[in-house]
Amino acid sequence: MYRLAGVLRRGALLYHHPVPLRNSAMDKWPPMARHFSYEATVTGIWQSLSQSTPVAYVQHGMIELHDYSGLPWWTTIVIATIGLRTFVTLPLAIYQNKIVARLELISLEMPELIKELKAETAYAIKKFNWTETEARIMYNRSLKKQWNNLIVRENCHPAKTMVLLWGQIPLWIVQSVAIRNLVSMMPDPTAIEAQIAYTELTLGGFGWIPNLIELDHSLILPVALGVINLIIIEIQANSRTKLPSKLQTIFTNLFRGLSIVMVPIAASVPSCLCLYWVTSSAYGLGQNLLLLSPRFRRTVGIPAVTSELAHPYQHLLQTFSDRFSRFGTRSKV
Repeated sequence: MYRLAGVLRRGALLYHHPVPLRNSAMDKWPPMARHFSYEATVTGIWQSLSQSTPVAYVQHGMIELHDYSGLPWWTTIVIATIGLRTFVTLPLAIYQNKIVARLELISLEMPELIKELKAETAYAIKKFNWTETEARIMYNRSLKKQWNNLIVRENCHPAKTMVLLWGQIPLWIVQSVAIRNLVSMMPDPTAIEAQIAYTELTLGGFGWIPNLIELDHSLILPVALGVINLIIIEIQANSRTKLPSKLQTIFTNLFRGLSIVMVPIAASVPSCLCLYWVTSSAYGLGQNLLLLSPRFRRTVGIPAVTSELAHPYQHLLQTFSDRFSRFGTRSKV
C-alpha cells in the first residue's frame, strides 16, 4: 500500500514536470550503456520458442496420444513422428515433385520458342534497323516473357521447389523443442502434467535405453542417425540422370559433413530426442525411396519426365554395388 502510494506520487510529479530542466543534475549523469549478452539472447529465444503455440500443440498432442493409447513413451514418439510427417511433409514432398516435373516439361518447349524468337529478332533487325544491342535487349525481354507465361500456365514457380524445406524444417524444430520441453518439464515445471510426463519418460524406454531422459551411451541411435542421413544424401545424388552442377556438388558435400556432425550432437542429447531424430530420418529415407517409384509417382499425379529412372531401385543397387566393389579393390591394393 505504501509502495503504491509512492508510485502514484512520483507519477504525479512527472505529470506536472514532463520536460526536465536542461541544467538539472540529471543532465550531468552519463548515458547508460546497453550491454549485449549472447547467453541472455539465446535463452530468450529458447524460452519464446518453447512457449510458442505450435510447440504447445505438439507437446500436448503427444501427451494426449500417450495417455489415451496407453503406449510407452518411445512408441508414442515414433507414432507421433510418423503421423506428423505423413500429414505434413509427405504431401509437401509430392507437391514439390510435381513442380519440379512441370518445370522440366516446360523447359522442353523452350528450344522451339527460342528458334522462333531468333527468327523474329533477325527479321526485326532488317525491318526496323535495330542495333545488335537493341536486338539483344528485345530478345532477352521476349524470352523472359515467354518463360514467365509458361510458368503461369503450369503454375510452377521455381520458388515452390523449396516448399518441402519450408514445412519440414519448422516441423523438425517444433517437435524437437516439444520433446525437449517434456524432458525439462517446460514451460511450467510446477505443473502436475509436466512432472508426470517426466517421470513416465524415465520408465518409458526400450531395450538398451530403459530411461529416455538419459543419453544413449551405446551410441547406437546417434550412429544410426548419421548413417541414415548419409544414405539419404547418396540416394539423392545417385538418382540424378544428369551431371550435377558445381553448386549441387557443394551442397551434397555440405550435407555429408552435417550428417557426420550430427552424430556427436545426437550423442549429447536425451535419448528420447535422439529417437525422434532417428525416426524422422528413417521416415525421410522411406519417403525418398517411395518418390522414386514411377508407379507411385503416376498414382499421386506427378507427370512423367525424361529424367525419371525407369527402374530406380535396380539403378541404385547397381550404383552402390559398383562403388563398394571399387572401394574393396582399392583397399586390397
